[in-house]
Amino acid sequence: MIRALRQLVLTWGALVLPLFVSAHNGEVLLSRLTLHADGSCSLKVTADLEANFNIRERAELAKAAEGLFTVATGKDQFPLTEAAGAPDFSSATKLDLDSPFQHTAEELAKTYQLESAEWNWTPEPRNFLLRLPDESPHTVLLWLVDETKPGAKARWVMMVAGDESPLIQAHEPTGHLGRRMLLICGGVMLALAVVLVGGFLLLRRRRARPAA
Repeated sequence: MIRALRQLVLTWGALVLPLFVSAHNGEVLLSRLTLHADGSCSLKVTADLEANFNIRERAELAKAAEGLFTVATGKDQFPLTEAAGAPDFSSATKLDLDSPFQHTAEELAKTYQLESAEWNWTPEPRNFLLRLPDESPHTVLLWLVDETKPGAKARWVMMVAGDESPLIQAHEPTGHLGRRMLLICGGVMLALAVVLVGGFLLLRRRRARPAA
């Protein structure tokens, strides 16, 4: 059924999340990708240790995280850990409120044994895909949060082995924008200086002709 859903979901959030995943599905890895305004990205992957039959402890999550995603940029593909390094790990007992899962009040009130791995990096190039390896045993719900669009409805996709996410477009790094503006301003000032100096020399030459 998961693969049938994947065939239907062609773009981010093309369908309303169906009823069979409207409740808390503990075997699904919850993966939140946040696009930050400064151009960086963070990907937080959460496993329910009590319900996920592939991951029962942090050590197993750490092992799974090593090859969980690959990054695809055009013709190039490489492990996420190659771009973002090793993740940070954390524990929690409550579900994320911004998940596309339609959690009930009872589910949100429950206590869970949740373990998360989180990567932070600034992608180059800016546009990329996340891919699950062909041999991956995991089912992943990946959703996108854009920091520059607070309150916007999360875009999501359900992924199984061999699937790729829709195109992800990170923001331009703040530093790059600053350097770009500096170069533009410098070019404008230089052009203005050339015009002023040229105008001054031309005016001086015209004034010198009657005296000659």
